Amino acid sequence: MSSISFSGLASGIDSASIIEALMAVERAPLERLENDLSYYESETSAFSKLNSLLESLQSAVNAMDTASKLTSYTATSSNQSLLTAEADSSAAPGSYQIEIISLAEAQKDASNEGFADPTEQTLSGTLTIGSTTLEYDNVSLNELVKMINAADTGVQATTINDGSVQGYRLLLSGEQAGITTEISGSGSINIDTAADGHTFSATQAHILVNNINIYRNDNTLTDVIPGVTLDLIGAQSGSTVNLNIETDTDAVASAINSFVSSYNAIISWMTDQSNSSWGNDSSIRIVKNNMQQLLSTRLEDTDSLNNLVQLGLKTDYKTGNISIDSTTLQDYLNDDLEGVLKLLAGDNNEEGVADLFGSYLKGLTDSIEGIYALRKKSNDASIKRINTRIESMELRLEKRESFLQKQYAALEEMMSTMNSQLSYIQTIFGNS
Repeated sequence: MSSISFSGLASGIDSASIIEALMAVERAPLERLENDLSYYESETSAFSKLNSLLESLQSAVNAMDTASKLTSYTATSSNQSLLTAEADSSAAPGSYQIEIISLAEAQKDASNEGFADPTEQTLSGTLTIGSTTLEYDNVSLNELVKMINAADTGVQATTINDGSVQGYRLLLSGEQAGITTEISGSGSINIDTAADGHTFSATQAHILVNNINIYRNDNTLTDVIPGVTLDLIGAQSGSTVNLNIETDTDAVASAINSFVSSYNAIISWMTDQSNSSWGNDSSIRIVKNNMQQLLSTRLEDTDSLNNLVQLGLKTDYKTGNISIDSTTLQDYLNDDLEGVLKLLAGDNNEEGVADLFGSYLKGLTDSIEGIYALRKKSNDASIKRINTRIESMELRLEKRESFLQKQYAALEEMMSTMNSQLSYIQTIFGNS
């Protein structure tokens, strides 16, 4: 149970204020430790942000370190109502004349027999679909549909209502276009597609590609032109669709611009940190200098481009930020795409600029030896040491404050006793 004390009742001394002032002096070293702790935590957070920015730049250069990552293609159809197409990175530039003679269609067969109620259990007979024979007895049309679908014959069953009194009929549709499945049945459903033909016959997709006949069981063709997916939309015999596969230079420009943006984000962050204690840290200055040197790297054994400056790269010497001249870049992409790819991604004999940046950034962002990992390890050790000292100092200060409170309490008690004695003496002599 804590006691209530009233400062200076006997002595007139404001002991609480004195103790508070004394403790403020003794807490000065603790405040310095707390400031150090805040500094290390802030510095760790700052280097964590730097690490994230470096990783973003690393992702940007990794997207440019091989020609296959940079190279993409566009597929342009002259008549998208008949044909659309998409090209992936394995495609090659070229032009194709395509005529779509027929689309792939699945077979469809409808029973001649109709029924007034698809839920009445009145159907019996045998139905053979392909190699599967189903026997049914006293079932409804809906139940027969379920039996067919459960048999996994490659034909899907449903019902259709033609609107007449006996309007519910069995409809059988092939699950895959271009595949013919013969169907025969006796009993409630009499059908023989081998003899009578199909209500709607299965057809293959038939196209001419540069006058070469192509047949497929699908309207999406992925194996006709390497790296290109053809989607057949409509058939129009005698009408030719021109398909052009071209290199998508916009994708290369986008990758370069992403690199520029990620690089500038790091430089801007470094500028923003200039007023902080770690803003002039040697490790940060080294990173900036090394990246600037990598920007000006000249590659050997190249017939055309050998550095980023030729590609239109410019550096603002006031801010350190870089930019790319879009006109110069586009001219090179149009006239010397191979040279651009070699500058960025290198070849079998030499690394490109992206490879050089990638190797450097891999070390910087390493989870053990990277710039953030090492700084965090060092700061964590300092934070642990400071926290230990703070805990020890707080315990000592708590004891010190308690000691002072007891001392002043004892002083008050002694002064109170002396005041009582003085008052007693004055009373005796005052009455004599």
